[in-house]
Order: sequence, then C-alpha cells, then structure tokens
Amino acid sequence: MNKQQKLIFKLSITAILTALCFGATFISVPLPTGAKVHLGNFVCIIAGLLCGGVIGGVTGSLGMGLNDISSGYGWSTIARTFIIKFLLGFIVGILFRVLVKKEKLTKTLLWSLSGVFVAGFVCCLFFYLQGSGKIVLTIGTMVKEIKISILVPIFMGVIALLLCVGSVFLKFLPKVQRAVAATTTFGIIVNIFGEFLLKWFFYGIEQSDFNVSLAAALGSLPAGLITGTLTILLSTFIFLPIYYALRSTTYATYFDLEIH
Repeated sequence: MNKQQKLIFKLSITAILTALCFGATFISVPLPTGAKVHLGNFVCIIAGLLCGGVIGGVTGSLGMGLNDISSGYGWSTIARTFIIKFLLGFIVGILFRVLVKKEKLTKTLLWSLSGVFVAGFVCCLFFYLQGSGKIVLTIGTMVKEIKISILVPIFMGVIALLLCVGSVFLKFLPKVQRAVAATTTFGIIVNIFGEFLLKWFFYGIEQSDFNVSLAAALGSLPAGLITGTLTILLSTFIFLPIYYALRSTTYATYFDLEIH
C-alpha cells in the first residue's frame, strides 16, 4: 500500500461516511421545543472511532452541516453545526486511541467527569436557591444580566447521575467497550455544552437579545441529552461488530486502528 492508495482510500471513506452522516441526520424525532433527536452524531462518532480525529471531524461537520443547509436552517445554526460537529468527531477519534491503550485512564476520566458535574449541580442549585445566580454579559456598550434557570441545575444533576451510574456498571463490559463508552461520553458532553454556548451566543447576536437566546439554548438541552444518551448506547454496543466486520475485508490494511 503506497501513499497515493492510502490517500484515495481516506478520501473515499470520508465521502462515504459524510453521506451516511448526512442521511442519518434525517432519521430524527422532533420534540415540542423545536429541537430533534437524530442519528447524525452516531455516524460522526463511529467515523472518529474507526478512522481517527480528522476523518471523524470532517464527517460530522460536512454531513450534519450540509444537512442543515439542505433543511433551510439559518446561518447561526449552520455555523454552530460546522464548528461543534468537527470538534465532536475530532475529539472522539483522538481520545479513543489513547484510552484503548491505557485502561486506567478510562476509569479516571469517567469518575473525574462525574465529580465535575456533581460539583456543578451543587453550585448551580445553591446559586439558584439563593437567588443570586446571575450572569452579566458585556458586549461593546451592551450589558445584559441573565438569571440562571432551574433547568441548569436539573440538567447538571441528570448528567452527574448518568455518569455515576455508568461508571459503576461499565466495569462489567470488556476493555474496548469501556473505552468507547468513556470516549463517546466525553465527546457528547463537549457537543452538548458547545451547542448550548454557541446557540446562546449566535442567537444573541442574531436577535440582539441574550435573554431570548438563552431560553432557546436551554430549550435544546433535553434533545441534546436524549440524542447523547442514545448515541452513547449505540456506539458502545455497535462499534466492535462494525470494526471486526471491516477488519475481515480486503480494506483492513488501510485502517490505522489495531484492537486486540
């Protein structure tokens, strides 16, 4: 296998995965908030796990970004998708190759994330109950004061609970599946918070009202959590069958991932 053959393969597999990601994003269930639960993130993460960070990032960014364009979404939604989905696929592809070789880091990552979200839940709940949970934004001459919604501590608490439960039960899974679950969980958390912050920021610029954009960003959190949980479960239990099926083909030598 020479460099030219490997380059052609990478371009081909990226195009195929991007098309799959584009189509999978249409497989969705709309929620009353206007957001939707879809399978685009799943394909993006599988691409990152199989082919590495760059291909995973390009797959998610182009696949879901082009889906947004074809669906007629505004510039803020499209820009957010291109940025966050690239980070999702890239982080998953890079981190998985580290965790699959260093098993102790998997447990450390999950318990560290659990601790962060437990602390976040306690702090957000405290500030909310005290009535002092306010965020002050200053952009140029515009100053906006935004109060923390009850949805914030609820959201932090739900993620903390899921992480703690997952950290306990993952020890019953094989090493590779634990690495997939930990990697996917970290990627999904980055995805959810990245989408929340960019939606808040971009909508705030677009509408010149950060309170309205905060409400819109908070409204998308349930869909992000449901999509994320579904993605973690699918990736954890479907990745290995896909990997071994591809390893048995004539294209096995083109993949840089080796799992024993």
